Amino acid sequence: MVPPERPARWATPRTDRRTFGALFDEVASVLGIMLFAWQRFAADVALELDPATRALRYRTVGISVARQNGKTLLVIIRIALELIQPRRTVAYTAQDRNYARRQWEKHCDLLMAIPAFAREVRSYIKANGRETLTMRNGSEYIVVTPNEGAGRSLTLDLAVIDEAYAQHSLAIVGALTPTMITRPSAQLWVLSNAGTFTSVLFRHYTEVGRAAVEDPRARLCWLEWSADLAADLLDHDAWADANPGLGLPGGPLVDALDAKLLDVGEDTFRREHLNQWLDLGAFAGIDATAWAACFDPSPAPPDVSLAIDITPERDYGALVAAGGLGAGRSTLEVVEHTSDLQHLVARTVEVADRHGAPVVLDRPSPAGACVPALERAGVPVKLIPVPELQRACGEFHDAVLAGLIAHHGDPRLTDAVLGATRRRVGDGWVWNRRAGVDITPLNAATLARWGVLTGPEPGVPTIY
Repeated sequence: MVPPERPARWATPRTDRRTFGALFDEVASVLGIMLFAWQRFAADVALELDPATRALRYRTVGISVARQNGKTLLVIIRIALELIQPRRTVAYTAQDRNYARRQWEKHCDLLMAIPAFAREVRSYIKANGRETLTMRNGSEYIVVTPNEGAGRSLTLDLAVIDEAYAQHSLAIVGALTPTMITRPSAQLWVLSNAGTFTSVLFRHYTEVGRAAVEDPRARLCWLEWSADLAADLLDHDAWADANPGLGLPGGPLVDALDAKLLDVGEDTFRREHLNQWLDLGAFAGIDATAWAACFDPSPAPPDVSLAIDITPERDYGALVAAGGLGAGRSTLEVVEHTSDLQHLVARTVEVADRHGAPVVLDRPSPAGACVPALERAGVPVKLIPVPELQRACGEFHDAVLAGLIAHHGDPRLTDAVLGATRRRVGDGWVWNRRAGVDITPLNAATLARWGVLTGPEPGVPTIY
């Protein structure tokens, strides 16, 4: 066994059981594929044999590694290893049928380009809905749709779920595993990099897999290369923990990852290239059912607090009013949501003058640029620092769950609420600004409610 360039953070240990790892290496050599040490290690462990049955020890193999580290080539070799054995059926699926079909065709074309393999192929059908690579020995390689009906009526020896982070339920597993119960050496391979809070299937395998590495009785082989959550984003040594092929011929390049970090932003970089599952609390926003339960068409009281927020691109902004209803409850109203930021400021001044209301802003946010104009107009402004913003976001979330928010069902606010996620900041979190998702109504609503909660008692003046 060749040790990997970087040991996996979680790994089912290699035992003294016999393995088909050497055969896997031989198939790779015939296909002209040079393996990374991590791929050899994965094959050695995943293809161990049970000494009692002489069948493959592990029924399920989960591999979690950052993108562009050779996962696709690992899959192709594993598929080829199955196909050279007689009367085997292999099924491949991914996040959707179109992507799965493209990848299946890519696999087949690569295999067909190898003369030694192509000579053993009886037919290669690409017609939509009939995609099949058939070997002279009776083995077949097919593509299946990733849904609860996948593989129905088939008997599979190998099933591959690629890009498993995109599966939002376990339905595909429930469909594929019954097709394998009569095959003694059948395996389900599940491969991906880390996903989000919606990645139900791969999150499940990640949690179960990490626990299984300590259980010698487990029939799940789990191998995960990932950076420590506490690692600095720019720590190249941490990059190597998630990218076992980093800097090697054919592996990811440090310069390319540097550029990628600039292109995709922190959250995506951590998931795709550091293979990190950020804490679920860093992703989950507000429960849709709890938000719907807060619907209340009652009008806002006359005494309100205002808040504005603007996107980092300065292409949209929102003005929201919050009014106290007593007993910790407050009602919310989106007063303005516009791409005309000058109009947004003018409208804020108008509403603030009419109600004698202060305007709450997040000090370092893009809306901070509005402060001079508001102050020139005589509008009282309350700037809150990041620690206070963290408390405001947490309080707003908890208030929704407790039914202390009343909203009018405005789709502008509802869309922002249901599209929001969280971003960790120190020991707390704030609403996460993501490209293409406008959460300014939510940010403004959060600040406006905070203004109500931290504002003066009626008749008691406050200096901001």
